[in-house]
Amino acid sequence: MIKAIFFDLDNTLWDHDKAQEKSIESVYGYLKKLHPIPDDKDTFAKIYTHCNDKVWDAYKKGLLKHEEVRINRFIDLLEHYDIRDRELAITLNELYISIYPTWTFLVEGAKELLEELIKKYPLGIVTNGFPETQAIKLERSDLKKYFKWFIYSGEVGKAKPHPEIFDFAMKKAHILHKEALFIGDDFEADIIGAKIVGLKTIWFNPKGKVEPRQDQYADYIVSSLKQISDIVKFQESC
Repeated sequence: MIKAIFFDLDNTLWDHDKAQEKSIESVYGYLKKLHPIPDDKDTFAKIYTHCNDKVWDAYKKGLLKHEEVRINRFIDLLEHYDIRDRELAITLNELYISIYPTWTFLVEGAKELLEELIKKYPLGIVTNGFPETQAIKLERSDLKKYFKWFIYSGEVGKAKPHPEIFDFAMKKAHILHKEALFIGDDFEADIIGAKIVGLKTIWFNPKGKVEPRQDQYADYIVSSLKQISDIVKFQESC
């Protein structure tokens, strides 16, 4: 029996991809005034995404600290253009962070789903994002009011998929692992991480990604948030 439902935040409820795209445009414009960047803004954004994904992968594996994630992505980005300037990397990060969490872009159906679920279940957020950034997102996008628990990897000291962050969430909710449902878009961090410690899982997979072990871990796979309502109702009847 499900007693609580936990969500990932970025690209599950809050549209990280769109916010990142809009924010990196400002970084590109700022940098372009200082250096003759040869690429257009779309190519620049793709290079940034690669640099960002690389440092976040290292963070999830415990290889980088909070502050290293933010600076290293811009150090790597600048080095791609043969610019070696740590102070500039810090400035670009500060510019990015001042813009990125202020967007209010949500995944389609997010509020409708939360409005429905909150009537029956306490809800929580478990995110690898940093507290100060994620708190702004939740506040600005009017999502904070739906959640009882907020678990941030930066506070726990371990990032998803590490078991410790899921264990911490269950302790805060005072429930057994098998009594929780976890919903997220990142197959490795959200689904494998949650399933290994015994949570029920719904993989939100709007892009139709193919993962070799998806049947071993995801209890359910959905392409839209609207589908989750029926799954929860089915769980109630079990």
